[in-house]
This record gives sequence, C-alpha cells and structure tokens, in this order.
Amino acid sequence: MIEKLELGLVKAESVIAALSLFLLLLLSLVQILTRNIFDFGFPEIEIINRYLLVISGSMGAVIATSKLRHIKVDAFTVFLSKRMLTLLRCPLAAFSAVVCGALSFHAGIFVADEWEYIPANERWTLPFTLIYPAGFGLLALHFLLNCFHKKE
Repeated sequence: MIEKLELGLVKAESVIAALSLFLLLLLSLVQILTRNIFDFGFPEIEIINRYLLVISGSMGAVIATSKLRHIKVDAFTVFLSKRMLTLLRCPLAAFSAVVCGALSFHAGIFVADEWEYIPANERWTLPFTLIYPAGFGLLALHFLLNCFHKKE
C-alpha cells in the first residue's frame, strides 16, 4: 500500500518536474528569440521562469528524498555501527518530516500574506507561490514514508 502511494507520488512529481523544466526551456527560447529578432521581450516570462525554476528544484528535491538520495550530513555516520544507523533511520526521518512540516506551515502563512498584500498588477503570479508550502509538505510526506517503508 505504501509502495503504491509512493510510486504514484513519484510519478506525478516527475511529470510536474519534467513539464516545468520543458516550459522553462521553451519560454526562455521564446524570450531569447523575441529579444534578438523583434527587439522586445515579455517581462512576464522572466517572472514565470523564476517560479518554474523553483518548481523544478522543489520537485527534484522531493524525488531525491523519495529515493534516499537527498543531501545528508554524514559527519557522524563513520563513527556509528550499521545497527545504530538502522535504529536511527526512522527517528531522523521523523525529525526531518517535522521540520519540513513546520516549514510548510510557515510557507503557507507566507503565501496567505502574499495573497493579502500583493499589488493588483502582480496578482496573476499568486498561484505560483503555492509551490513553497506544497514542496515542503511533499518533502515531509516523503520523509514519513521513508520512515515506514524499508529501503536500502
């Protein structure tokens, strides 16, 4: 059950990452061509590309976490036995999930403030800001799944 849930999440996150990267490249190409050929550019493309980069990075981090390939501080692992590392795997994953959950909560507060105080001419960018709480929330979920799902 957990494996199917995780597999479905990873597939959806991979599609989102691939689409955002493709759109990032496509919009950058359009921007380059319009600037060099027609001597004008679309300022909105710069803003969209900024958010697409954040989306690609967030989904990449989430996918890396699901495959246990995320950035880890391994300074003390050389001093610990395999048994101790196995015993600490779940508590450390749970701690990471709590931290990412707290970051997701506060990112949600940030997004709510953005929705309240953003100037009227920039309101179209607001749906892109949802990547911040969603990205941290997905990281928290994958850390929890890593805690309960045995992986090598």
